[in-house]
Amino acid sequence: MKRLIFLGLAIAAASFALGDENEVIRALVIDTESGRIPQTVVAPEYPRKARRDRVEGEVQVCFDVDRKGRTRRVAVRHSSNRAFERPSIRAVKASTFRPLEDDQEMQPIKSCRTFRFSLQPVEKE
Repeated sequence: MKRLIFLGLAIAAASFALGDENEVIRALVIDTESGRIPQTVVAPEYPRKARRDRVEGEVQVCFDVDRKGRTRRVAVRHSSNRAFERPSIRAVKASTFRPLEDDQEMQPIKSCRTFRFSLQPVEKE
């Protein structure tokens, strides 16, 4: 029962202006349903070289969440460009989930998060 959940993130932390005022960079975060509630969602930084070369891509990172809400066993499952892998792994490792209560059972479900790196033109008002 894996549904994609848009975390509503065309994240401000991941959006920043390029040299041209009409363009912004976005890293969109998509999570699979794991039953765990995100506490801190960290967006990856767009690699400077990829931004300079105007490269876009997507990375899917899978991980486990321990009882304390920390991510463990973080690994890239799919990547369209290796330049985006390291920032995506760092973002997942820095993210946290709500810890489980003592009486709650842990789900043996691996979570996956997809990061879409895209350069999108924004119209100037």
